[in-house]
Amino acid sequence: MPPEPMPSGPPWSGHGQWPQANQALRTLARKPAAAPARELARRFAEARGFLAPFMERLCAATCPRCLDPCCVRARLWWGFADLAFLHLAELPLPLKQMTYAPGGACPHLGPHGCHLERPLRPWVCDWHLCPEQKARLGGWDQGERRELVQVLERARGLRKQMLEALVQGVG
Repeated sequence: MPPEPMPSGPPWSGHGQWPQANQALRTLARKPAAAPARELARRFAEARGFLAPFMERLCAATCPRCLDPCCVRARLWWGFADLAFLHLAELPLPLKQMTYAPGGACPHLGPHGCHLERPLRPWVCDWHLCPEQKARLGGWDQGERRELVQVLERARGLRKQMLEALVQGVG
């Protein structure tokens, strides 16, 4: 028998799958063995907090006049790591997986940018820098650029450690 094809859309977007995924992650995140992962999620949230002013500055300078906005072009959703982070950090959970109207923008995009606070967004919304933003960084002070790179690398590392700790703790 051939293997089932991989789903082409976001995970947990089928009928009843979102609540099931959240219940499973809630159970895992509350286990005593997940305590190291919860601590790493707290530290990852803190690193994202340090990253937010940099991203807000870049977005304010580039997004309003962008002709090809990522929030319109890209199709994002909460993946396992994003949802695990929200549970481990005890942050508010989205009511459902992201869905897009044909040709539509991110459902959280409003006239003044994203409606979601940065820690509630998928991680890609914080680490992705478009070509215009990368070019804009050239005008920043070298110390600011270095700090941005350090904060991004720290956050990436903490996120990876968080997932490893979660898998180890509940495995």
